[in-house]
Amino acid sequence: MSHDGQASFVPQNIGILLTLVFFIYVLLSAMFFTFLVRYITGKLSAERVPTVVSIVALTVASLPTGLIPIDVFVVGYMKNSSGQFQPWASDMRDRHDFSTTLLSAYYASYIATLFITFVIIPLAFFFHKTETASSGRSRQNVLPALCYTGLSLVILVVLLAIGGVVPTRDLPTPNSTLEDQFRNMVEDLKTSELEDMFSFALSIIRIVGITLITGYVGVGMVLGPITHIRGYPDPRTELACVRNRRIGIEREISDIQQTRVRMSPGVHQLPRSEAIRLLSLEHEDLDLREREEQLKETIKHWLSPFVMVCRPTQICAGIVGLLVGLLIFVSLFMTNILRAMYSFGESVGYLMPTVEVLNPLDRFALFIQRVFPLDFIVLLFLVTFMILAATSGFQKMGIGIPWIKTYNISPWKTKSRSLLVFTANLVLILLAVDVLLLALLPQYTTYSSQHYVACAENKSLAYPPLPTPLPDSAIQGEALVLSRGTRDGECSETVVIPCDWTAPEDQCVMTRIAVLWARVCYKTWYFGAIFYCITWIFLIVIILEGCVATFRPQHTSSSVTILPDLESS
Repeated sequence: MSHDGQASFVPQNIGILLTLVFFIYVLLSAMFFTFLVRYITGKLSAERVPTVVSIVALTVASLPTGLIPIDVFVVGYMKNSSGQFQPWASDMRDRHDFSTTLLSAYYASYIATLFITFVIIPLAFFFHKTETASSGRSRQNVLPALCYTGLSLVILVVLLAIGGVVPTRDLPTPNSTLEDQFRNMVEDLKTSELEDMFSFALSIIRIVGITLITGYVGVGMVLGPITHIRGYPDPRTELACVRNRRIGIEREISDIQQTRVRMSPGVHQLPRSEAIRLLSLEHEDLDLREREEQLKETIKHWLSPFVMVCRPTQICAGIVGLLVGLLIFVSLFMTNILRAMYSFGESVGYLMPTVEVLNPLDRFALFIQRVFPLDFIVLLFLVTFMILAATSGFQKMGIGIPWIKTYNISPWKTKSRSLLVFTANLVLILLAVDVLLLALLPQYTTYSSQHYVACAENKSLAYPPLPTPLPDSAIQGEALVLSRGTRDGECSETVVIPCDWTAPEDQCVMTRIAVLWARVCYKTWYFGAIFYCITWIFLIVIILEGCVATFRPQHTSSSVTILPDLESS
């Protein structure tokens, strides 16, 4: 992607290109989530509605994430290598039109996601509640499902109503500290009451999502790669162990029954200890019989031979997963430290005006932004990694209230209602991923690769340069110096530096996703503070799970525990 000398690349062509890229993204997302749903449900069952609802819901929930790299591209493409606006973006009204279009796209995608979360998923979940395999869909299921769906809508309306009455911070007053900090964002901070209501409700839902990220992604991004490296138990070996255990149990049950036969005619009951032992053995035999059938299906599955052959690939995937997880951990840790040192503080949601030091992930994203859509691909890889980590966490911990596993998520055998619960949780995670990306890639997701011209007397040349997406930047000699000499008697040396909040007015354009989050942190600062604290908890969970996974003995096939899925279908 080259920004210079392309004045002919008019905004209409940009719009067509980005629309095509976004369409491809939606198509790939639908394919990925189709594979994910089929992976955890197995063969296509008669319950097609939960499957279709899950695929559509997850695809819709991924739309806001797909808009982020497009948002970043538009903002970065507005300027050239010398820090000047491109001809098509030189007019403030044109920049405003592009920003408004992106903002509308974000709102539309969020509204669609909330509709899926509070209407479609509850309707499918409760409609499926009383359905049996033989009776099919009965009209009697419609009314209860509509009632429960109405209750979920009431919850959403209550959140919106609270957002309408909760006091928010007014716009900065002249000559105040806030006015100095947000002088370039006064227009962006102006919102309607409807936007404030929607922002409040969305922030509440995102808190639930970031909490799920802390619990499930934090566990999965460590446990999943380590499990891949250690390897999974061979299903054939485990099947032999299960069969041997069943033979031993049947022998013990036979001995107890023989004891009952040899008892005197006047005694009709076994001793209490023997009766409890017999009941325990029968339950264990039932569980092992179910496990035996599952292992038979696993061995017959078409992916089973590939899993056996691709062991080196599995190890490599685990190593790559650990490296990506380490990169995420280091980048988020650095950002949190910088926020503690250089942000505006908790009173403004720990917003950071200047990225003093680029974390590894942020620097890498800005570097590969030279060629579009490499940064798009890397961003999608990060989101995909988090989705797979969350899936691994769901498989390990199940879904339910703390310490009580209510729904099991297992490859190839997840039931319909468990699938819908899994989908609802993953939708909440996708809603919160946007905020996590702002923390992982603060410069990339806020100002992209934008630079502006400043006076070297006010800006130190030692300012850490950002990797620029311009191919000709490597041959510019003095990387940041634009010109020397006197300009109108005011500046003897000018310099091109990365955009931040301290830039002069109308010299830099923030991405719309960063503007939306800045509004939340400014008007309702406690949401920003809560998210900042939860990211620290997320880092702690990663450390603890890493220690546990490292020293925990590998699971063996001899200790098989089957927890039934608590659903009536």
